[in-house]
Amino acid sequence: METSYCLFKVHQHVSAINADYLEEVFALPELILVPNAPSGIVGVIDLQGEVLPVIDFRASADGQSQRYGLTDNIIILKQADLRVGIISNSVQDIRELSTQGMMTELPEHEDWITPDTQRFFAGMLLNEDDIFILNEPQSWFNPGELQQVISVTRFLVDDFYNSRADGSDTTLSEESITTAFCPDASDQEKSIFRQRADKLRQLPESDQANVVSKTLIVIALDDKLLGIDADCVREFITVNQATPVPCCPSHIIGNTNLRGEVVTVVDISESLGLSTKTLSRNLKAVVVELEKTLAAVVIEEIRDTLFDINPSNIKTGSSLVADHSCVQGAVPYGEQMMHILDLPKLLNSDELVINEVL
Repeated sequence: METSYCLFKVHQHVSAINADYLEEVFALPELILVPNAPSGIVGVIDLQGEVLPVIDFRASADGQSQRYGLTDNIIILKQADLRVGIISNSVQDIRELSTQGMMTELPEHEDWITPDTQRFFAGMLLNEDDIFILNEPQSWFNPGELQQVISVTRFLVDDFYNSRADGSDTTLSEESITTAFCPDASDQEKSIFRQRADKLRQLPESDQANVVSKTLIVIALDDKLLGIDADCVREFITVNQATPVPCCPSHIIGNTNLRGEVVTVVDISESLGLSTKTLSRNLKAVVVELEKTLAAVVIEEIRDTLFDINPSNIKTGSSLVADHSCVQGAVPYGEQMMHILDLPKLLNSDELVINEVL
């Protein structure tokens, strides 16, 4: 018998949870870390007034903070009265799976699963993906464990956000909680994580309950404002060195090493009909991650890290470049108009052919 499962990736491994427990998925916000919580729980979020424990299957026993990216997300699961979030690198799809013949003993070489987190997993399906099947959420913790975490952290979470609103020090003195979320993230990344957390805390207004919003990163290029879908932005970097790639067009600056990953640095100005400028050695760039493409897009500056728009307000047609197929339209931003890019379409177009460089 086959069952619908939600497939997602954690640490480059494919995992699956019964889709009946799937409630929603959203981009990873800033977490309030809870080092003394039951193993597997790394922190909590305030989701519209409800304290929600968040699990990271990669959580280390020594409490060391993990490296998180802007493209990571949280999957919210609900089973009866239990509601909990799990961190994933990406959500893939919903697939019908049969667990018949599932290997219930996990291989010893799967060292990304610690003895403390093995209880989350029912076993592994050996196929082209080697899918790790999760147990039902209610079996993950002893009765009362999650409620204890929620009770202990509820007033601390309120104190944290109240102190931040007052402009005072956000570091709490209680030993049971810390706010050092993703300490190696850039200031811009921290700002985006924090703005996401603030947005999740807000209770929906009745007249906006059915409004679908789109979140953009606003950048400047050739004195023009461009909007990029925030979901595809992984991080912001300074490119100190890019190795030229032989026989490539001028818009391919070269390749750079980003923590062991080879990333193509690209200048999209010419493709958009904007004037190109002499590039400095220390280029500012937005690293974008699409389905089959990882690229660093050269920019001049970042104007906004979390700009929400109503898609119905997008004005079609663009003065940026006549009838450019990769410009979805424009919306007002202050006293200027911001043009919204269809970045996946642009980076995979014949004008850029980035995939041939990777």
